[in-house]
Amino acid sequence: MTRIRTRLTAAAAAALTGLALTACTADEGGPIAAPTSEAVTTSPAPSGSPSPATPPVEKPVRPAAVDQDTQAGAEAAVVFFLELDPYMQATGDTSEWEAMSHESCGFCAARSEQARQITEAGDTFTGGKTTVSILTTYAMDEFTGIWPIDVQVSESASQITQPDGVVAYSAPASTYRKRVETAQSDGKWVVLGVGEIPEG
Repeated sequence: MTRIRTRLTAAAAAALTGLALTACTADEGGPIAAPTSEAVTTSPAPSGSPSPATPPVEKPVRPAAVDQDTQAGAEAAVVFFLELDPYMQATGDTSEWEAMSHESCGFCAARSEQARQITEAGDTFTGGKTTVSILTTYAMDEFTGIWPIDVQVSESASQITQPDGVVAYSAPASTYRKRVETAQSDGKWVVLGVGEIPEG
């Protein structure tokens, strides 16, 4: 079976535009998309009240399977990548996320940019613990080497709080489904996009 082991070719990248998934743009309206201005609230925390009892987000353990150029490796990479997001938002450490993000992935870039903005503003991200389950793994595309994988994502409630205690953004706990496309590039798994699962 031919696999792309070095980098996605220009032809392969162009082929992405023909896929049903709108994977290379930031997710529209999905719970893990970067918050838009419409979603931002400006509710100050009650004076003297402690912050919500939210445990710190721990960095997920990178599974050994991520190093495998197999279906199991593709699935492990997708799960690890998405579960890494709340850690990145809370710490501002974008290094591992960006190492697994293909340059064409708009969703990936939007999430890492949000993490940087939170850190630069001195804001605090809490909650958002993410659990990812594999729903369906489709056959790898022989031409592009891309593996489309449908997942179910469960997130705990989260919020972004400004240094003055004002809650700039909040989201309730949610569960939703997405399609993630991943492929091998230079011997490692990269994510090309995260988007809606096409109907039908």
